[in-house]
Amino acid sequence: MSDNQDWYLESTPKPSLRAWIFGQMAMGAVYAALALFGVIAVILIIRAISYLLPEDPFAALELGTRAVSALV
Repeated sequence: MSDNQDWYLESTPKPSLRAWIFGQMAMGAVYAALALFGVIAVILIIRAISYLLPEDPFAALELGTRAVSALV
């Protein structure tokens, strides 16, 4: 009971609390960067779609009524 054996494997180096904290903080930074780039991508996609749409939202309706009135 008093062998005082370490819980980690002998072939691996001792675990470091600093390394674990750094790893956790680095993964948090990676997740935050992915979220930031995701938000930026969504904003850029919405802007690209807005450039494809007409400036006046009722312009397409007027064009359709003019085409129908020209045919009738």
